[in-house]
Amino acid sequence: MNTIRIKTISLFLFTVAFGMSACDDKGNQLELLTKENTELRDNYQKQLLETRMFTEASDSLQTVAHSLLKQIQKMKGDMPVYNASSEDEKAIEELVGNLHKGWTSMLEKDDTRELLKYFLSKYTTSSVRINTENIPSVQRSNDANFVDHLNELMLTTDVSLSFGQTKFLYTEVKGNIFATSYRTRLRVYQNNKQTHTSSLITQLAGEKKEDGWKVGSYHWVTFNYE
Repeated sequence: MNTIRIKTISLFLFTVAFGMSACDDKGNQLELLTKENTELRDNYQKQLLETRMFTEASDSLQTVAHSLLKQIQKMKGDMPVYNASSEDEKAIEELVGNLHKGWTSMLEKDDTRELLKYFLSKYTTSSVRINTENIPSVQRSNDANFVDHLNELMLTTDVSLSFGQTKFLYTEVKGNIFATSYRTRLRVYQNNKQTHTSSLITQLAGEKKEDGWKVGSYHWVTFNYE
């Protein structure tokens, strides 16, 4: 009987010890799983936060880009468009035509007033010439030495000019002030023989006076071809 009791107690102690050991193992496993779950949860939250920040940044960039695009489109819409139906613009086109006629008439009559009557009393001019060898030359003048240049030009033997059709690129008028740019074809003749053809790009600015629009700034570039 005592032997059975001792065996029973021993079995009970073994069971308790085994149970405690198993509980310790389960506890360790639970603690490990809890730690892993915590790390997974922290990583997930971190990735979620990074994803959200990236999305917000992307949305922000898209918003900025969209806003800039709208501003550009608005600026394009607000940009003045050349319109030849304007009375002032038609008058400026007429001024350009008179300038071209003034050049040819000046050379025919040897009189600078044929051209300078379309200028203000004070003005500036500049020219860039690209010759047939693609060599540039620059000349700047004011109301004093431009006349000297014209006089030298008239001394050249039997020179004449012919202007082609003018294509206006842009014209703007604000009050009595104007600016315009245009392109035309220029042919130069000497002794009734064409010496070269030029592509002429011109920028004009000036002011409206009692007797009409006058030139105050006259700048042009000529590309000379055979």
